[in-house]
Amino acid sequence: MPDTSEEEKDIKEDQQASEKLLEDNKPKAAKKKQKSASGKMKEMAEKMAQMQAGMEMEMMEENLDNLRDIMSNLITLSFDQENLMKDFRNVNQSDPRFVDLSQQQLKLKDDAKVIEDSLFSLAKRVFQIEAFVNREVGDMNQKMDEAVEAIKERNQAVAIGKQQFAMTSMNNLALLLDDVLQQMQQQMADAMGKPGKGKGKKKGPSLGDLQQQLNQKIEQLKKSGKGGRELSEELAQMAAEQEMIRNAMKEMSEKLENGNGGKKDGTSKEIMQKMEETETDLVNKQITQETIERQKEILTRLLQSEDAMREREMDEEREAEKAKVYRNEVPKIFEEYIKLKEKEIEMLRTIPLKLKPYYKQEVTEYFKRLEK
Repeated sequence: MPDTSEEEKDIKEDQQASEKLLEDNKPKAAKKKQKSASGKMKEMAEKMAQMQAGMEMEMMEENLDNLRDIMSNLITLSFDQENLMKDFRNVNQSDPRFVDLSQQQLKLKDDAKVIEDSLFSLAKRVFQIEAFVNREVGDMNQKMDEAVEAIKERNQAVAIGKQQFAMTSMNNLALLLDDVLQQMQQQMADAMGKPGKGKGKKKGPSLGDLQQQLNQKIEQLKKSGKGGRELSEELAQMAAEQEMIRNAMKEMSEKLENGNGGKKDGTSKEIMQKMEETETDLVNKQITQETIERQKEILTRLLQSEDAMREREMDEEREAEKAKVYRNEVPKIFEEYIKLKEKEIEMLRTIPLKLKPYYKQEVTEYFKRLEK
């Protein structure tokens, strides 16, 4: 959190000065000091809110990166276990390769231990998945231990069966993490899609900023010449980022349509279609010059769309600040009371009263006053 000691000191000085001025019977000067202290307190609160919002966004991005790493490691472990299982099916017990494959199973068990620690750490932060993670990790470890024991006893059929069960637990965990990843991406999209209220509130990075960062990553990857698994992982991550931006834009577009009487936003729809084309290119490992040019067009049109949205929000704020004209109407309940009162007065007038001249004059004056 930011250091607010100087601000707190200034506020305390203003408050003390205000108290002294009140004691000296100088209310106007004291009011100025109170106003100054109040303004500084507001600035300090806004500064802390900005810092907190930034920290929350950074923490969410960090958790998202950690989750992607765990998923990537789990998928890699599952593929390695599947390949090893196929190798065991095609090897004889007398083959020297049998010992090498046994060593590979022990190595996979060590790799699983690293993933296990990461999964338990994640489950502590997300208590909703803790029971599932504990169960599946326990099953995975048990089946891998049983596979190692079966290999030691040269029982291939049992070993292969245990490897299959271990791989099932790995896949179950990967599917769970994929669901969690989708939810976190949606939360980030929601956080970025909500417009900030008030001048002092700091917004997270805009969709334009995120799109620009993604474009730079795609261009750098195209020039890097990477290949194999490393290339596949980076492309998959970029496709997920583009999907997250598209989902955030879709949500913003729907909100604008609802606030605009259901009128469709054709520009946003075209941008989202181009984003989907990019996602397809990334998934198919096809980063061409056409992809780069399309990304530039997406960024340009996205920035223009954001500018239009900001102008519309400002127009709505100005319109909301206009003074409203109210009709000077008597509430219905008072209308009924007035009518009832008039009936009572009319009734009194029609009833002949046997009064002395003085009191008759007083009653007449009373009715005249009521009519005014």
